[in-house]
Amino acid sequence: MPDAKKTPGIRAGVVPNSYSFAMPEDWSERPLSGPLTGNFCMPRCDEPWTEFKFEGKEGSAQLVVTDLQKLGSKGGAKLSALGTPEQVVLRVGNFITGTYLEEDDVVSAEAAQLNGRDFYVYEVATLYSKTPGHSLAAFTTKGDLAYLFVVSTSEKQWGASQGALRKVLDSFKV
Repeated sequence: MPDAKKTPGIRAGVVPNSYSFAMPEDWSERPLSGPLTGNFCMPRCDEPWTEFKFEGKEGSAQLVVTDLQKLGSKGGAKLSALGTPEQVVLRVGNFITGTYLEEDDVVSAEAAQLNGRDFYVYEVATLYSKTPGHSLAAFTTKGDLAYLFVVSTSEKQWGASQGALRKVLDSFKV
């Protein structure tokens, strides 16, 4: 789990639920700019924020958190209340790719159970985005928040890295 003194939502008391994931040992934390972390309006703002970003030779991982109201739902809403996996990916896709998500870029969108919790799991392949290449994402809700955990790599690295990235994604817990 990232250091609670560094992650904006935990530090500000906005993220009451702990989260964790496993990553390769050689991955290191990357600095985030103020607007990404939400530090400009903490402890409570209506904009999604990035809790952390880690990178390694296989790719990167980041967690984007937002208030459920930002997605048009009341706090405590179940995942299914936000829509189908296909509907939700179009609303959160820009946080996966860093830019507008085209429907054709979605390789798969499905409901799944990860570590006993309902998730929507996505595979997205983009060539012309801020995060080019392949991304895997797990989206869930808990309490008043929505969590989008994204692992990404370049198209060139995808073949060699997809197994490791799937393990990182599957280890995510809220």
